[in-house]
Amino acid sequence: MVVQSRLLLLASCVALLTACGGGGGGSSSPAAVASGSGGQTSTGASGSSSSSSTTSSSASSSSSTSADSGSGDNDATTNSTTDFNIPAMLTDIADKVIIPNYESLANAANAFAAGTGSLATYCSAIGSADEASALAGAQTEWMGVMAKIQLTEPHAVGPAGANDDTLRNRVLSYANVNLNTCGLDQSVTKQSNPDFNLSTRSSNQRGFGAIEYLLYNTSLTHSCAPQIAATSGWNDLSTTARKTQRCTYAQSLAADVADAATTIANEWSATGGNYRATFVAEDSAGTSLQALTDVVIVHMDKEAKDRKIGIPTGVKAECSSYSCADLIESPYSESSLTNIRNNLIGFREVFNGGDGVGFDDLITDADFADITTSVQTKIADAIANIDAASVSLNDQATSITDETTASACTNAYGSPDTSSIDYSACSLTGLLKRITDVLKIEFVNIVGVNLPGSVQSDND
Repeated sequence: MVVQSRLLLLASCVALLTACGGGGGGSSSPAAVASGSGGQTSTGASGSSSSSSTTSSSASSSSSTSADSGSGDNDATTNSTTDFNIPAMLTDIADKVIIPNYESLANAANAFAAGTGSLATYCSAIGSADEASALAGAQTEWMGVMAKIQLTEPHAVGPAGANDDTLRNRVLSYANVNLNTCGLDQSVTKQSNPDFNLSTRSSNQRGFGAIEYLLYNTSLTHSCAPQIAATSGWNDLSTTARKTQRCTYAQSLAADVADAATTIANEWSATGGNYRATFVAEDSAGTSLQALTDVVIVHMDKEAKDRKIGIPTGVKAECSSYSCADLIESPYSESSLTNIRNNLIGFREVFNGGDGVGFDDLITDADFADITTSVQTKIADAIANIDAASVSLNDQATSITDETTASACTNAYGSPDTSSIDYSACSLTGLLKRITDVLKIEFVNIVGVNLPGSVQSDND
């Protein structure tokens, strides 16, 4: 009864706040160009916590619905968090989650781009008897680096999100733009031109999604219209020549990803830009807390739930057809479900503060241990759904072609606890919604932060 009363109080607060209107906050995610996915097992997992500025453009700094006074000051304490040490929590999240994740990503990205790495080995092996095994090795390492990228997506706060996600987009741009395969094909053909400069290419032609296209796409035919001059002679080249050019450009992209990942890690480092000092400082703890919760909520709601799975399956209205399989994140490697799994793990790490103090402790300290348990359970339920998936995201989405199949998907979304082999991705969308519902109501009120404006009017 006590829990029900507290939740009713929270709901009343939210209703009141919504009536007051809201401002900015994370950008809504545009549709992406892709198709396909699978439910492979990802790397790493973290359990619950053992312990009881610049913001990303994906979660802009203008959140406006406050759980307390609505002020945007730097006071580290609000509402239920008055006696909780916010700077200490942010320190653990930075030192035990964010910085280690970015350092691990930088190391992996640099190894992948190295002249002695698997990608370089594959490029050298094209046309030889070792080509197939070398390609498999490069693809395996690509998967490993992608897993580390996905772990960082829920905490793209600070350097990664500065200047409209510039560095984040160089690493992986799916959250913000559609992969432009024709533009990428043109880059491949132009890479040897004296005036070609990869740094001037749009973010929709760069990052790890672009490398996936070059490494996994089995079709060597370009994707441009016949009138595009740059690719007019491409299809006439030999198989070996086309594979070699694609691989050479993949190496250039890998070097760019490694540079961006290293820059992010260095910007957090005490020996580099030392953004950590700003992030954990007591006088800016309120700002840092808001920035972090913005990117976490926007990522889980707009990116993981909507863009990566809700739109491709047609659950979200942004898909104007029965389904939109061409909007899947990793169509060529079929690792879209694995990406979401790693997003969930990354979110759980932030929520728990790694093995230190995290949001779980803050919420429990505010006498809402039931909410902490609820979040942990919901994360585990979503991961279990992915691990049990036997039909790829692409196959599920492409099978939704009429009112009957769309209705079956909608039913699975609405009743995600009911096992659905053919529509497990629709069920997963429902399970992710359970997480984001808590984030958008109980979480923001207990933690005492503003709800990002971009998710404020989203009723699903």
